[in-house]
Amino acid sequence: MASQKSSEELKNRVPKRQRGHDRVVILLDAAGKVFARRGYDAATMTEIAAEAHSSIGSLYQFFPTKPLLAEALHIDRLDRLKAGLRDIAERSTGLSAAECGEAIFDALAAFMETYPEFAALAGRRDIPKERKARSRAELKELIANVLRQAQPPISDDIGLMSGIVLELLRIAAVVASDPDAAEDRRIIGELRLMLRRRLEDAAPQI
Repeated sequence: MASQKSSEELKNRVPKRQRGHDRVVILLDAAGKVFARRGYDAATMTEIAAEAHSSIGSLYQFFPTKPLLAEALHIDRLDRLKAGLRDIAERSTGLSAAECGEAIFDALAAFMETYPEFAALAGRRDIPKERKARSRAELKELIANVLRQAQPPISDDIGLMSGIVLELLRIAAVVASDPDAAEDRRIIGELRLMLRRRLEDAAPQI
């Protein structure tokens, strides 16, 4: 009898857990829209709750502060970006160094279009320093994994090259999120060209 009761209690908890997960997804997506529209500093928890069609109490139940909400959203978006870079590494075998760079740049462009809030999240002043350093190192290594697939191989230091690529991507992300700069697509084009030329120099044709 006790075993049957425990089984029934477990079944009752599962839907609640799923509803909680679904609610978190809705709140995070709403926060993303508000951060993209208003910027991190100007965004308020009241606006985010309204965007999610949720009560402010429900929002605070899951995320007691705006920094905690932003951090959770930033980690989620970083995980998605890292998954995209892993996918590129799997598909880039035999590409030239310049083509690897183009694939990375294209993936970032698609990512920023889907998650325009990412630049605001990455630019926060309250990001924990340890997490920021760890995320940067992880992104550099994922970029390096893509560049290692290049044929002919890159002759320059892969660590240096992945750092250069990451910095150019960071600048491109900032430009893409700036309403004024985004109108001038030549900036993004120049950054893409800079990356292509640098990678061509790093892997000269035999």
